[in-house]
Amino acid sequence: METARISTWQFFILALGYLLGTSFLFRIGGLISIAKQDAWIIPLWAGVAGVLLSLIWIKLANYYPGNSIIQICIQVAGKRLGGFIALLYIGYFIHLSSLITRNLGDFMKINLMPRTPITVFHVMFLLIICYAVIKGIETISRSTEFLFPLVTVTFLFIFFIALYEWNWDRFQGMFRMNIWTTMKETRSLFGFPFMESFLLVMLFPYVRSRIKVSFILANVVTALLLSVGVFFTIGVLGVTRASHETYSLFVIVQEMHIGTFFEHLESTIALILLIVVFIKLSITYYCAVSGLCQLFQVNNRSWIAISLVLFISGLSLGFDNILENIVFNREYYFEYMLLFAAIFPLLFLFLTWMKKSREKRKVVGSQT
Repeated sequence: METARISTWQFFILALGYLLGTSFLFRIGGLISIAKQDAWIIPLWAGVAGVLLSLIWIKLANYYPGNSIIQICIQVAGKRLGGFIALLYIGYFIHLSSLITRNLGDFMKINLMPRTPITVFHVMFLLIICYAVIKGIETISRSTEFLFPLVTVTFLFIFFIALYEWNWDRFQGMFRMNIWTTMKETRSLFGFPFMESFLLVMLFPYVRSRIKVSFILANVVTALLLSVGVFFTIGVLGVTRASHETYSLFVIVQEMHIGTFFEHLESTIALILLIVVFIKLSITYYCAVSGLCQLFQVNNRSWIAISLVLFISGLSLGFDNILENIVFNREYYFEYMLLFAAIFPLLFLFLTWMKKSREKRKVVGSQT
C-alpha cells in the first residue's frame, strides 16, 4: 500500500468534492421533474440515509483499522471468497469511473463541441487523471485543496448574480407530494451520490486523524448544499423549465449577463465542471488502481493506471446516448448500489461478530 498521509481537512475536501461535484450539476433537473416544488426536501432525507450508511462503514472500519475495503474483504471472507468480493468492488470502481467519464463526454458534446467525437474527451481527460493517480493520493488531495476555493467562489458568484431572476411565486403548490411514492421514484438519489460514499473508505488508511467526523460531516454538508441547489434552481428557473433541462445549472449560467460586460459565462461553468469531474474521477480511478495493486500485490501502479485509460474509455461507450444513461441511473442504480454499499458491509459485520464471539468463547473456555 502507498505510504502517503493526508490531513483531516484534505480528506474532508476530497469527500465533499467527490459527493457534491457531479451530483450538483447532473441531478437537480431530474429531482425537480419528479417532486416539483418539494424537490429540495429530497436531498435532506437522502442525506440522513447517507449518514446511517456511513455509520455502518465506520463500524466496520473500526474492526479493521488501517485497512482498505479490499483488505477488509480478504480478512473477513478469506483469500478465495474475499478475493472474489474484492474483485467485484474493483469492478464497481472501474464501472463508476466509466460512468463519470461518460457524463463528462455527454456534457461537452451536447453543450460545447457537438462535432468532436466523444472518445476524444474521454481519452484526453483520462490521461490527465492517469498522471494524477500515478503521482499518488497526496498529489490528488493537494490539487483538490488548491482548486476548491476556485469552485466555491465561482458558485457563490453565480448564486448572487442569478438571484436577480428569483421569483417566490414559483414555489406555489409546495408540500403536496406523496412521501412514499416520491421516495420510491427518487431512490436513485440514495445511490448517487450518498451510497457512493463508501468508496471513500479506501482512503481511510491515509488519513491522519478524525476520519469519522470528516466522513459524516461531508455527507451532511453535501445533503444541505444539494438541497440549497435544488431550492435555488426552482426559484430561478421554475419547476416546468428546470424539469426539462438536463443541465439546469448550465442553463442558468448561459442566460446570465450583467450589462454588456459579463456575458456568455457558460465557459466558466464548463471549467468548473472539469474541476469537479477531476476530483471525483481521480478518486474512483485511484481506488480502482489501488485496489488492483492490493489484490494482486503489485508494487508499481503505473502500468495498471495506464492500461485502465483505454479500458475505461471503451466501457464508457456502453450507452448509446445520454437518455440510456439517465434511465439506468433512475431505474436501476439504487438496486445496483445496494449490494456494494449495504449488503456486503452488513454481511462483513455479521461475520466479524461471529468471529469475535467465537474467540471470546475460546478464551472463556481456556480460562475455565
